[in-house]
Amino acid sequence: MRPLYTPGPLVLGLLVARMVLPGGVLAQQAAGADTLAERFFAVVRARSPDLAVGRAEVAAAEARLLAAGPREAPVFSAELEDIPDGVDVPKAGQLRVMLEREFLTGARRSANRAVARIQRDAAASRFALLEKRLRVGIDRDLIVWRGWQAVAARFAAEDTLLTDAEAALRTRFAGGEARYVDVLRLRTERLRVQSERTAALREAQTGRRRLEALAAAETDALEELRLLLAQRWDGAANLRSPPDVDSLLAGGGALRLGDLRVEAARAQSRRVAASRGTQVAGGLGLQRFGDEAGGFQYGPSLRASVSLPFTVGRSTRALTQAAALAVTTVEAERTAATARLRATLLIACDRYEAALARVRVYDEALLTGARDEREGALGAYRAGELSLIELLDFERALARAETDRYRAIIEASTAYAQLLMTAAGSPAGETLSDGEGTNE
Repeated sequence: MRPLYTPGPLVLGLLVARMVLPGGVLAQQAAGADTLAERFFAVVRARSPDLAVGRAEVAAAEARLLAAGPREAPVFSAELEDIPDGVDVPKAGQLRVMLEREFLTGARRSANRAVARIQRDAAASRFALLEKRLRVGIDRDLIVWRGWQAVAARFAAEDTLLTDAEAALRTRFAGGEARYVDVLRLRTERLRVQSERTAALREAQTGRRRLEALAAAETDALEELRLLLAQRWDGAANLRSPPDVDSLLAGGGALRLGDLRVEAARAQSRRVAASRGTQVAGGLGLQRFGDEAGGFQYGPSLRASVSLPFTVGRSTRALTQAAALAVTTVEAERTAATARLRATLLIACDRYEAALARVRVYDEALLTGARDEREGALGAYRAGELSLIELLDFERALARAETDRYRAIIEASTAYAQLLMTAAGSPAGETLSDGEGTNE
């Protein structure tokens, strides 16, 4: 007798949908930030050791900026000459006390403040990028955890259906209406499903362990994680449209560090020039000296000094040239880093668009209709209107389509996270040096 229920067209429809149907379920704009994820990030942000280091670096840079370019303290000096017997200081033939200080130091102090200001800005930029990477990493790990949990749940549902089918098969086998090879085939299928479910749970643990490490055993953070897991998950609803690479490059923040390196090199060049400029110092004091009558006379004492940088013109020119070449080098590095980052972003964007294309081939309405027919397929099998092979073929095709959709969503979400991570990454050689002890 011809079976009343035939899964062939449905299975064929699922396969066709994977190739031609548009992305009816792919949301082109994000529905908004996940409140629980934001709360979890707020907890992690307050306790993250990496962010604590970043905050300390910013605070230290702020302190260096406040201390940069101070006026030099005056210098007090005293001189004694012609001391009788070498120990009778009050009767020294000549005594001079002076108060001295440098003048015209504004250029050096301004250059030092400029270097410190750039270092402060660089520390703040690195901290902002670290925060971005942490937030994107949380979103990625949540997708990995919840997505693979959804895959595991789908395999669990398939195992439940196969369990019901096995019960019906045993009844038919006891009545001599089924073969033992069918029992073995069903058990083998269940082993395959359980093995794939175990693998999916293992993948989910990767994201979970990363998030638990961020939570650092904090009760409130772990509670947020528990609530996140309990939430209904539909990763496709949060997928974004591919971003514009140029906008991502300009707004990602990674190039800002390259710009700051160039500014630091230029500020260092100005500091070198200022340190080799003419230095003027002057002093005012009081002098006591002996007279012919054996007494002492008192009078003012003045002192002035001027450096002569033209006497070391060769070394000054060498230092200036070295500083100029350093600026040229850093500018070339920034250009090269920009080109590399742009190429990397284009590759990451291509990967994300390919992942989105995979998600679009799964039509949720068709998958929902197929899920609704599962019970009908199982009922037809119990009534003897559907063979075991046809039931297994139907369930395997449906499970494969649904789990592949979950995997595509996970891949697209992680690709998008990688794209943002790349934009928030730091170009090679981002470390800024203040050059202390090199040119002064």
